[in-house]
Amino acid sequence: MRPAAPSGARTAAIVLAPVVAVAVIVLGVVALQSGHGGDRSALSTPFPDPTTTDPDPDPTAPYPDPTTTAPYPDPTTAPPENDPTTPYEPPPPPEHWGAIAVAHDGSLGKSWDYGSESGAEKRAMRECPRSGCKVLVTFVNGCGAVAFNPRTNRYWGGRGSTKAAAERDAISNAGGGHWITWVCTTR
Repeated sequence: MRPAAPSGARTAAIVLAPVVAVAVIVLGVVALQSGHGGDRSALSTPFPDPTTTDPDPDPTAPYPDPTTTAPYPDPTTAPPENDPTTPYEPPPPPEHWGAIAVAHDGSLGKSWDYGSESGAEKRAMRECPRSGCKVLVTFVNGCGAVAFNPRTNRYWGGRGSTKAAAERDAISNAGGGHWITWVCTTR
């Protein structure tokens, strides 16, 4: 006697059972790897982070939680210089320093358009041909002048925003007399 042929329902169950079993296994593995449905430590070995600089990363260290670590800066907190409510302030103008040095006999040394006060003073002293020179005036982004008062036999420095203003200031500081030199920087 011949064995009875399997019925259609039974054949479908025999064919579908392995397919369903494979699908359940695949879905279970995907759920574990994506963090759903179980403890992440159930995975045998975590994948190494390719961006790490540690040559021997700790395989038991947990991965950072992507919900708490921000890969990019918070766009709602801008640095103060990018704050649109802060009014624009242009950078300060460059400083151009000048100086005038004078010796007892009236010999002069002048400098202008130096980046620092000390640089301008040193140049004025180098330009003064006599010993005993003294810097009488330094100025920035303006003019300087020296006046001589014959009554006191003294030289005095002055400064101002223009040549005329510097000359007047030097004569005033000298208590009278006349100006003998001036110099202005680039403004």
